[in-house]
Amino acid sequence: GENSRETLPRQHEVKTETASLGQLPMRQSCSGSPYVSETDMSTLTSMAVDFGEFNSWHFNWLDVEPQKQVAMAGWIILQNAASHKDLNPSSEVTLKFLKTVHANYNADLPFHTFSHAVDALHTCWRYMCLASAHSFLTGIEQFILLVSAISHDVGHFGLNNPHLIEVGHDIALTYNDKSPLENMHCATTFKIMASEQDANIFQFFRRSDFFEARRICIEAILHTDMVHHFACVKEIDVLYQMHADDSGNDLAQLFPDRDTKQKIMNLFLHSADVSNPCKPWSICHPWAMRCLEEFFNQGDQERSLGIPVQMLNDRTKVNRPFSQIGFVEFMIVPLEAAKVKLFPALYETAEHLKANMQEWARLWIDEVNPLDEERAKVQSRVNKACDMLAQARASAIVYTNTGEETSAEINYDSVASRLSHG
Repeated sequence: GENSRETLPRQHEVKTETASLGQLPMRQSCSGSPYVSETDMSTLTSMAVDFGEFNSWHFNWLDVEPQKQVAMAGWIILQNAASHKDLNPSSEVTLKFLKTVHANYNADLPFHTFSHAVDALHTCWRYMCLASAHSFLTGIEQFILLVSAISHDVGHFGLNNPHLIEVGHDIALTYNDKSPLENMHCATTFKIMASEQDANIFQFFRRSDFFEARRICIEAILHTDMVHHFACVKEIDVLYQMHADDSGNDLAQLFPDRDTKQKIMNLFLHSADVSNPCKPWSICHPWAMRCLEEFFNQGDQERSLGIPVQMLNDRTKVNRPFSQIGFVEFMIVPLEAAKVKLFPALYETAEHLKANMQEWARLWIDEVNPLDEERAKVQSRVNKACDMLAQARASAIVYTNTGEETSAEINYDSVASRLSHG
């Protein structure tokens, strides 16, 4: 026990920002509604980003250099905030916060890097745009969710909770084996705000709003622990069942209370965290390989420490495509089906998931050349999962009011007048 602890990182210490990272673009409007202004698009163009690709599931963050990732994260957060009259975050503070968060992600890990964080941020942003979140989440709630997304894995070691608990790691001891990583991510996020000068991205909140922001942020990040996965799926299924037979559903009336809105925010962040299987194959495959490599690196440590090697972590036994079929079938398909039934506008990710499952099955067949009986069994599992996703889309709630008309309430002239370099 004591010897194994010495081989691992200690409690995460907040690192200072990376000074070489660049400046944020100007404040822009507006992702509070599905509409994004011409000015927003031109700002992305100035960063050599095509808005059409950015506003799709085909944008690949692995192709974006770190400095640009920070700037684009700032664009998402500030552009969203600019669409809400009650939000006025400082560009300089946002940049300092993002630089410091970036510095506290481990760039040497295969998976849990700032690239993963900004991918989750972008995915949450698109969920909110497509699901018309402006009609049921306040500007503050959207802002907090985006900050939670960029911070949700900050300080990650590349080792999962069961491993940290098994070896008696410092953070497992600190948090009594209860979601040690996620607790550490929350603590690191708020340490950055408290300890780094001009890095408190929540500084413009009133005191009551700050504590509400802290509550939402902590709960959303804690719910990215996979131990909450099936409870999350069940909660969303219950929400769907409550309203499936209603006619003329209005999003604002569907999610009126704090607890329900928190469940939706938890869903968006958790889904974004595990969304790589639901992206186009050109994005899905490299992220899956990175995730498995991080698992295998942990398995190598487990073997060298003489402790049990977790199921997906043995590089000598795990077939990569086959492992993905199982993971997607048992974990991602039920989550995606629940999400699409509640938010049919998010159907594209389910379509990508279906195509990717077929591709993983094809790769497995090519690598293993299984017997016909085994091949038919796996193909049956894949087809059943695809049918579940198709059925989810067919039985999704129909909304008569997605809140799009509320976009007229956004004062674009006022937003434009706030544009500045900070």
